Amino acid sequence: MINLSSDTEDSFDLYKKAVARKHNSAQKTELLSIEQQVGERYEEYKRHFDSNTIEQLNHSEVGQEHKEVLSDLYSSDAVIIKHFRERFFQRNPQSYNNLCPYCSINEANTTDHILPKDEYPEYAIDTLNLIPACSNCNSLKGDDVVNDEGKKVTINFYRDTLPKEQYLYVNFQIKGTNIKATYDIHNNGSIRDDLYALIKRHFDKLGLIERFNYKAIQELSELTNLYFLEELNSEEEYKIFVAKQLKKTEMDKLSLGYNHWRVILYQSAATSDVFKSFILAK
Repeated sequence: MINLSSDTEDSFDLYKKAVARKHNSAQKTELLSIEQQVGERYEEYKRHFDSNTIEQLNHSEVGQEHKEVLSDLYSSDAVIIKHFRERFFQRNPQSYNNLCPYCSINEANTTDHILPKDEYPEYAIDTLNLIPACSNCNSLKGDDVVNDEGKKVTINFYRDTLPKEQYLYVNFQIKGTNIKATYDIHNNGSIRDDLYALIKRHFDKLGLIERFNYKAIQELSELTNLYFLEELNSEEEYKIFVAKQLKKTEMDKLSLGYNHWRVILYQSAATSDVFKSFILAK
C-alpha cells in the first residue's frame, strides 16, 4: 500500500464538460438548472478534501432531489471515467499500474466512489472522489464511510499519510514437509494511535489478513524455490543470500509500500529462524 496522487484537473470543469456532452435534452436542462448548486458542493468537497475530512460532509438537498440525473452521469465507460483512469495510472508509480490500492492484490477493474454515489450523487463524477479499485474491495467497502462511532472506515490513499514504520508481520510454521505463513498486524508503538486504528479498521473491513494468508499459500512456492535454486548448504551461504534479499525488499518498499503484503513476506522470510531451518533442512 502506498499513498497516491490525486487528480490535478479541475473536477468541476470536467463535470460541466460531461453535462455538455449529454444528448438527452431534458436531463441536460435539469443539470444546467442546478449547476451553481453543484458547483458549491464541489467547492465544499475540495475544502474537506484538503483538510482530509470528507467523511464529515453532509448529504445535500440538490443531490437527493436530482439523484437520478446526477447518478446517470456516471458509467464505467464514460469519457470522464476513462480519461480519469488513464491520468491516474500515468500519474502514479508503475508498480501500481492497474493494481487495487485498497488490497494491493487484485486488478483495479472498477472505479470506487470514496463517498458512495448513491448517497452523494452530486460527486458521482468528481475525480477527487474516484479511485480505481478491484471489484472485491469495492463490494466489501460498500457504502460505509464511517462506523457507529463516527470514525472513518477505510484509508483515503490520497490524503491519509501511510507510515513507513512496520505494522504488518508474518509468522512461519513448519507443518511436516511444508511451511505455512500467517499474517497479523500490530503497532509496536511507533505509529500514532489514531492512524493505526484507521489501518486496523481498513484491514478488518476488507478482510485483508485472511486474503493475504490465502495469497501467501500461492506465493510461498515461488519464495521457497528462490532459496532452493541457490543450493544453500551452510549458514554463511545463507547469510550472504538473505542480505541480498533484504536489500531488495528495501528497494521494493519504495515502489510497493513499506507494508505491502509481498514485500513483508519476503522480508520476514529473510529474518526468520523458522524459515531458515526449513530451507537448510532440505
